[in-house]
Amino acid sequence: MNTKLIAIAFLLVSSTPLMAENINKKTSHHETTGAGIGLLAGSLIGGPIGAIIGGSMGVMNGHHQTQAETIKEQQQRLASQKDSINHLEQELSQITLNLTEAEKTVEQLMTKKEQTQNQHGDVLAQFSESYQFDIYFLTNSSDVHPQAQQGLRKLAKLLQEHPQLQANLEAHSDWRGSNDDNCLLAKQRLAQVNNTLTQTGVNPSQLLATNYGENQNYDTSSWDESLFYDRRVTISLTYFAD
Repeated sequence: MNTKLIAIAFLLVSSTPLMAENINKKTSHHETTGAGIGLLAGSLIGGPIGAIIGGSMGVMNGHHQTQAETIKEQQQRLASQKDSINHLEQELSQITLNLTEAEKTVEQLMTKKEQTQNQHGDVLAQFSESYQFDIYFLTNSSDVHPQAQQGLRKLAKLLQEHPQLQANLEAHSDWRGSNDDNCLLAKQRLAQVNNTLTQTGVNPSQLLATNYGENQNYDTSSWDESLFYDRRVTISLTYFAD
């Protein structure tokens, strides 16, 4: 009897897949091997009952060994994951640092831009306060002289580059003739200047036109060439801060 059990045990030990199928399809290699060794040892020591007990003990030992290896593998994976997390935390820390530095740089640039704009605004305000451009006309004429047209083109460029500026156009005529005629003549002169600026690309909202006719003349009595200065369109500037 013992001889048969010993032979069976040797057969089970030498055939791991067979042992796995007869004991439990889900048991591990360690459990199968342990069962075979336990069965062999139990049969040698205690006969059939010893073989059963030995086989059971072998399965338990194999199960514990499998658990130990599984825990070790999980610990290795956990250590690897911790290393990955540490690496990601370092990268995040560097990104946060770079972002903070970038925000400081942007803030500095914005402050510098604001200071530059304020300085630029002060210059424009001072310039607008001192600016005056007079366009003079011949008697009973509304034609703009070529030299004056060149000045209007420069003014148009200035207005286009600085929308904060407004041009105030004030038309005048000398006192000779009727008030209605002089008002009409001043209106025509005003239209010529206004059209020249808008056709050059100036936004009409930047132009404020006023017709004074003969009501604000420099000379109200003489007939000489001093009346030339009353036949004019005067342009001044107003600066509006953003």
